[in-house]
Amino acid sequence: MKGLQNQKQMDQKVLKINEVMQKVDQLVKNEAKNPEDIILVASALLAVTRNIYVSALGVEDTARMFEAVADSFLVTEKFIEHFKATIH
Repeated sequence: MKGLQNQKQMDQKVLKINEVMQKVDQLVKNEAKNPEDIILVASALLAVTRNIYVSALGVEDTARMFEAVADSFLVTEKFIEHFKATIH
């Protein structure tokens, strides 16, 4: 029973993340009129995200979290490249 309840809570969280991502994506599309705007909007989003995490986690944990996110970019890109190579 507890496992099912935990799964339902996780599903609700994923749905919330998805909902907010769609709203933010639409905001970016509305705000970014050219390639430079896209970077400016991304910079604003990153600054807001940083501030939210610092408020919630503190500076040190936020720094660790951002480091893990940056590391995940490399891992993801390597995975994608490997996956592309195996398709051909």
